[in-house]
Amino acid sequence: MVAYSGTDPVSMVLKTGTTIKGPGKIIGVYDTSGVDIAQNNEIAIGISAADSTRDADGALQTSAGATVSVFPLGGVLQVQSKAGDSYNPGTLVYVDADGLATTTSSSRKLLGVYVGPAGVTGAALVVNGAGDSGASEGTMILVMTAGAATA
Repeated sequence: MVAYSGTDPVSMVLKTGTTIKGPGKIIGVYDTSGVDIAQNNEIAIGISAADSTRDADGALQTSAGATVSVFPLGGVLQVQSKAGDSYNPGTLVYVDADGLATTTSSSRKLLGVYVGPAGVTGAALVVNGAGDSGASEGTMILVMTAGAATA
Protein backbone atom coordinates (compact mmCIF):
# COMPACT_ATOMS: atom_id res chain seq x y z
CA MET A 1 0.00 0.00 0.00
CA VAL A 2 1.20 3.52 -0.73
CA ALA A 3 1.79 5.20 2.63
CA TYR A 4 -0.03 8.43 1.85
CA SER A 5 -2.33 7.79 -1.13
CA GLY A 6 0.12 9.32 -3.59
CA THR A 7 -0.26 12.78 -2.02
CA ASP A 8 2.75 15.08 -2.28
CA PRO A 9 3.87 16.82 0.92
CA VAL A 10 4.27 20.59 1.17
CA SER A 11 6.83 22.44 3.28
CA MET A 12 5.43 24.62 6.07
CA VAL A 13 7.14 26.97 8.52
CA LEU A 14 6.72 25.88 12.15
CA LYS A 15 5.79 28.14 15.04
CA THR A 16 9.04 29.16 16.75
CA GLY A 17 9.96 26.59 19.40
CA THR A 18 7.83 23.79 17.93
CA THR A 19 9.43 20.50 16.88
CA ILE A 20 7.93 17.48 15.14
CA LYS A 21 9.48 14.14 16.08
CA GLY A 22 8.32 12.07 13.15
CA PRO A 23 5.59 11.21 10.66
CA GLY A 24 1.92 11.00 11.47
CA LYS A 25 1.52 14.03 13.76
CA ILE A 26 -1.59 16.15 13.21
CA ILE A 27 -0.64 19.70 12.21
CA GLY A 28 -2.90 22.60 13.19
CA VAL A 29 -3.58 25.96 11.59
CA TYR A 30 -1.07 28.79 11.23
CA ASP A 31 -0.87 31.32 14.03
CA THR A 32 1.36 34.39 14.29
CA SER A 33 4.64 32.69 13.36
CA GLY A 34 3.87 29.29 11.80
CA VAL A 35 1.96 26.02 12.03
CA ASP A 36 1.94 24.03 15.27
CA ILE A 37 1.15 20.54 16.54
CA ALA A 38 -2.65 20.38 16.70
CA GLN A 39 -4.40 20.32 20.07
CA ASN A 40 -7.94 19.19 20.86
CA ASN A 41 -10.59 21.63 19.60
CA GLU A 42 -8.26 22.84 16.82
CA ILE A 43 -8.80 22.42 13.10
CA ALA A 44 -6.24 20.16 11.42
CA ILE A 45 -4.69 21.12 8.08
CA GLY A 46 -2.36 18.18 7.50
CA ILE A 47 -0.24 15.30 8.78
CA SER A 48 3.54 15.44 9.23
CA ALA A 49 5.54 13.45 6.68
CA ALA A 50 8.71 13.25 8.81
CA ASP A 51 10.72 15.04 11.49
CA SER A 52 10.95 18.81 11.37
CA THR A 53 14.25 20.34 10.27
CA ARG A 54 17.43 19.59 12.21
CA ASP A 55 20.59 21.60 12.76
CA ALA A 56 24.09 20.54 11.65
CA ASP A 57 24.49 18.42 14.80
CA GLY A 58 21.23 16.54 14.16
CA ALA A 59 19.20 18.25 16.90
CA LEU A 60 15.65 19.32 16.09
CA GLN A 61 15.66 22.99 15.14
CA THR A 62 13.60 25.26 17.44
CA SER A 63 14.57 28.66 16.04
CA ALA A 64 12.41 30.78 13.76
CA GLY A 65 12.26 29.41 10.23
CA ALA A 66 12.25 25.69 11.10
CA THR A 67 10.08 23.72 8.67
CA VAL A 68 8.18 20.46 8.44
CA SER A 69 6.89 18.51 5.43
CA VAL A 70 3.12 18.09 5.66
CA PHE A 71 0.63 15.97 3.72
CA PRO A 72 -2.50 18.13 3.24
CA LEU A 73 -5.75 16.52 4.38
CA GLY A 74 -8.07 15.01 1.79
CA GLY A 75 -7.14 11.38 1.29
CA VAL A 76 -6.21 8.33 3.36
CA LEU A 77 -3.30 9.25 5.65
CA GLN A 78 -1.42 7.43 8.39
CA VAL A 79 -1.88 9.26 11.69
CA GLN A 80 -0.46 8.62 15.15
CA SER A 81 -3.05 7.50 17.71
CA LYS A 82 -3.45 8.30 21.36
CA ALA A 83 -2.68 5.28 23.56
CA GLY A 84 -5.62 3.07 24.56
CA ASP A 85 -8.10 4.14 21.86
CA SER A 86 -9.60 1.27 19.81
CA TYR A 87 -10.53 1.45 16.14
CA ASN A 88 -12.76 -0.50 13.78
CA PRO A 89 -13.61 0.42 10.19
CA GLY A 90 -16.00 3.37 10.28
CA THR A 91 -14.89 4.70 13.68
CA LEU A 92 -14.90 8.50 13.71
CA VAL A 93 -11.46 9.94 14.47
CA TYR A 94 -10.88 13.30 16.16
CA VAL A 95 -7.96 15.67 16.79
CA ASP A 96 -6.51 15.27 20.29
CA ALA A 97 -3.73 16.95 22.25
CA ASP A 98 -0.11 16.68 21.12
CA GLY A 99 -1.03 16.05 17.48
CA LEU A 100 -2.49 12.59 18.14
CA ALA A 101 -5.73 11.02 16.90
CA THR A 102 -8.47 9.91 19.30
CA THR A 103 -11.95 8.38 19.32
CA THR A 104 -13.10 10.88 21.99
CA SER A 105 -15.43 13.45 20.43
CA SER A 106 -16.00 15.84 23.35
CA SER A 107 -14.72 19.34 22.44
CA ARG A 108 -12.66 17.96 19.56
CA LYS A 109 -12.67 18.54 15.80
CA LEU A 110 -13.38 15.69 13.39
CA LEU A 111 -10.29 14.47 11.52
CA GLY A 112 -11.96 11.72 9.50
CA VAL A 113 -13.04 8.08 9.44
CA TYR A 114 -10.86 5.11 10.38
CA VAL A 115 -10.43 2.76 7.39
CA GLY A 116 -7.83 0.27 8.66
CA PRO A 117 -8.22 -3.29 9.96
CA ALA A 118 -10.66 -4.10 12.78
CA GLY A 119 -9.61 -4.26 16.39
CA VAL A 120 -6.60 -1.92 16.35
CA THR A 121 -5.77 -0.29 19.70
CA GLY A 122 -3.30 2.55 20.15
CA ALA A 123 -0.25 1.34 22.07
CA ALA A 124 1.63 3.30 24.72
CA LEU A 125 3.70 6.15 23.32
CA VAL A 126 7.35 5.32 22.62
CA VAL A 127 10.57 7.24 21.99
CA ASN A 128 11.18 7.79 18.27
CA GLY A 129 13.96 5.98 16.42
CA ALA A 130 16.04 9.14 15.91
CA GLY A 131 17.21 9.23 19.53
CA ASP A 132 15.14 12.26 20.54
CA SER A 133 14.11 12.37 24.19
CA GLY A 134 10.55 11.82 25.41
CA ALA A 135 7.98 9.18 24.57
CA SER A 136 5.98 10.88 21.83
CA GLU A 137 5.29 8.36 19.06
CA GLY A 138 1.89 6.67 18.81
CA THR A 139 0.53 3.72 16.81
CA MET A 140 -0.05 4.65 13.15
CA ILE A 141 -3.66 4.27 12.00
CA LEU A 142 -5.30 4.75 8.57
CA VAL A 143 -7.73 7.69 8.43
CA MET A 144 -9.80 8.92 5.47
CA THR A 145 -9.38 12.66 6.04
CA ALA A 146 -11.68 13.96 3.28
CA GLY A 147 -14.38 14.74 5.87
CA ALA A 148 -12.19 16.71 8.31
CA ALA A 149 -13.79 19.63 10.15
CA THR A 150 -13.16 23.05 8.63
CA ALA A 151 -14.86 25.16 11.28
